[in-house]
Amino acid sequence: MRSSKNRRMATGRRKTTTRRTAGLRAWLGLQTSGRPALRTTKNRRMTEEQRQKAAKAYVDPVERKTRNRTVALLMLLAVVNLYVFVWREGTSVLELGAPRAAAIVEHDERGHGPLGAFAETPESACNGDPVRIFEGLQDQIHQATTLDKGRTLRLALLELGVAATEIDALEAALRPTIDLGLVAGTGAPLRLASDRHGAILALEIEQSEGRLLQACRNGNGMTVRAIQHPPVSDVVAVHLELGRDADLRAAVVEAGERPELADRIAAALAFEVDLVADARPRDRIDLVIERRFLGKQFHRYGSLLAVRFRGEAGRFVAFRFQTGNGQAAYFDAEGKPIRRTLLRSPLAFHALQPGARAMMPPSVEVVAGRSGALYRRPEGAPVVALGDGVVRNLGEQGDAGLVLELAHEDGTVARYAHLSRIIGDLRPGQPVRQGDLVALAGHSGKTATDRVRLELWREEHGDAAVLDPLLLAAGGDRRPAVVGAPLKGTTLERFKLEITPWQKALRETPG
Repeated sequence: MRSSKNRRMATGRRKTTTRRTAGLRAWLGLQTSGRPALRTTKNRRMTEEQRQKAAKAYVDPVERKTRNRTVALLMLLAVVNLYVFVWREGTSVLELGAPRAAAIVEHDERGHGPLGAFAETPESACNGDPVRIFEGLQDQIHQATTLDKGRTLRLALLELGVAATEIDALEAALRPTIDLGLVAGTGAPLRLASDRHGAILALEIEQSEGRLLQACRNGNGMTVRAIQHPPVSDVVAVHLELGRDADLRAAVVEAGERPELADRIAAALAFEVDLVADARPRDRIDLVIERRFLGKQFHRYGSLLAVRFRGEAGRFVAFRFQTGNGQAAYFDAEGKPIRRTLLRSPLAFHALQPGARAMMPPSVEVVAGRSGALYRRPEGAPVVALGDGVVRNLGEQGDAGLVLELAHEDGTVARYAHLSRIIGDLRPGQPVRQGDLVALAGHSGKTATDRVRLELWREEHGDAAVLDPLLLAAGGDRRPAVVGAPLKGTTLERFKLEITPWQKALRETPG
C-alpha cells in the first residue's frame, strides 16, 4: 500500500502533466475545456499483451489534430504544384535557363503581375511644357511616320493601328486650327504617343523647320496648339555609367539629359547588346548626339552620331554615316557595317521595375515538344520585327493565344505567342521593316504570367529546320549574319575623315 507521501507525489505529477497538455493545446489553438473525458474501465483485468496493444492503439488528441493539419497542408501544396506545372502550361512543359517567375503570381489591384504593366493611361497627357508635347510620356507606346506619297493624316494613323473613333475625335479637334488637306502628302514627320489600349495621348506634326502642330489628351477632349520658333541645334558628347540597378534611363536622367535618349541609345546598339536584359552595373556608354531647340526651349534629339559601349556584354562602337544612296547606317571604326539580319531581342527597349533585372534574360521553354525562348515582360511592352520580311500569319491559336508569324528575308521565320494586341494594319503578305513596332507583350492563351514566347526556324528548299531558341542571345560566330559590305575606296576615306571629331569627342569623355 502506498504511503501518504507517495500518493501526494503521484497526484502532483498528474497535475503537472495536465497543465503541460493544456498549455500545448492552447499553443496549437485547440479547445482546452469542455471536451469529453476518456472512457476508462475500472477494475478490468488485462494481460500484459493486451496492455501493450492498447498503448499502441491510443493516439493523443493533440497529436491527431496536428497530424491531420499537416496532411491537409501537404494536399494543398500538391494541388498548387499540379496547377503551376501541369494545367497552367499544358501537359508537357520544361523551362530551362534563367530563373523562372514565382509559382504563385500575385497581382495588384489593377490585375497586373509582378512586372507591373507598360503604357498605363495617365489622367491627362497635357504637361504644360510650351514645346515638348511628349514630356512625361516616355513610358507610352511611341510611333513615327511621314505624311508622304499622298498620305492623309487619317490614312497614316490607320496604318499605325489607331482606331477610327480615335481619329474622328482628333480630326474634330484639329479642324478649327488647320485645314488637314494642307499637310497630306507634304512629307511632314508625324510622331504619336498612345497607351497600350490604343488611345491617342499626344501627337505632333512637324509642318516645317520650327513650325509644329500639336495635340494632347486632356480628360475626355483634346488640347491643340500651333507653335512656331526659330530652330537651333547643337552637338554634345555625353558620358554614362549605369548604377546598381543597371537602369539606362536612370543613368541618362542623372547625366542631365532627357529620358527618351535611352531609347535612341538602345536602338543604335540593338544588333549587339540588349540593354534591357544584358545591361549590368558599371557598364559605360559614351555618345555624340544632336540636340534640337525651338528658340531657347529644348525640343527633341536629332541624329545619334556616335556611340561606344563598354561593359560585361562586350565592347562595341558605332558611327552614323550617310552613304552615296542617301541612306544613313552605322559602321564600326574600320567602316564595317554593324547591322545584322536579326536584332538581339524581339522587344524594344523599355523601362523596368526596380529589382526585375534578373528576370529579363530569356530562357528555353519546351511545350508539347516545341522549344521556344521565353521573355518575361510586362503587359504592353513593345514587340518589334527582328528583321525585314513579310507577315505570314496572325490570329488566335489556342493555348498560344494571339500569335504573329513573320517570314524574314534570310529564310528565318519568327513566331511570337501570348501577345496582347497587334500594332498597325498588319495582314498576311504585308511587308515589315526591321525594328518596326508590330505587337505588344501580354498573357493571352494558356499562361498566368505576362510574356512573349518566340520560336525560330529556317525554311530552305521546302524544308524547315528548327533553330536554337536562344540564337539571338548567342555570341561569337553563332550571331546572325552581318548585312551589307564594308566601305571601300574614297567612300571609306570620306567616312574616316567625317568620324575623326566624333572619335575625339568619345575619347574626351570621362573614364
